[in-house]
Amino acid sequence: MSVDAIFEVTDALRLRLESAVGDGQIYVGPPVDTDVGERRLSLFLFHIQPNKELRNADYLTSSPNVDEPLVERRALPLDLRFLISVFRVAGNGGVAEPNELNTLGQAMQELHAEPTLTGPGLPDQTVRLTPEAYPMEELSRVWGLFPQTSYRTSVVYLASPVFVASEVIAGGPPVVERTLLGGISTAGGGA
Repeated sequence: MSVDAIFEVTDALRLRLESAVGDGQIYVGPPVDTDVGERRLSLFLFHIQPNKELRNADYLTSSPNVDEPLVERRALPLDLRFLISVFRVAGNGGVAEPNELNTLGQAMQELHAEPTLTGPGLPDQTVRLTPEAYPMEELSRVWGLFPQTSYRTSVVYLASPVFVASEVIAGGPPVVERTLLGGISTAGGGA
């Protein structure tokens, strides 16, 4: 992945959620009533942080040349936290139906059944989706960002690792000959 890694993961998650609750039913952005409109779910990326465990690990990707092996790339591994919130949609006669918990159940069932994001939109990457037990205090702080919006039933999902990689590092020529040298090392100049 490159500079569009965060967008690609968000879009892949949106598509996964749409397969569970219906096309066009996911709003990507803050869970604000006026923006969400008649959609059933909002998907809001509210926290990005570097992944500490993978920060110094090698990141290998496929080479642009099919005949070559994997190549090492410099990459920044990230953890993305998404707030998934449900909304009531108008049913018969324009009255809101209390189906939001069913919608949340459908979304969580889909993400539990297939907890990874992969595919052509996410080359050389497998992103794991994990529900997080987010303390109510922290969730209240997130909702505090939207003072004009009432709290909605929500769940937090962690998408990790998401690699923002630099351009491919050119590899050196292949090893053609190997020579083993034996003997006493004179490095260090000892007597």
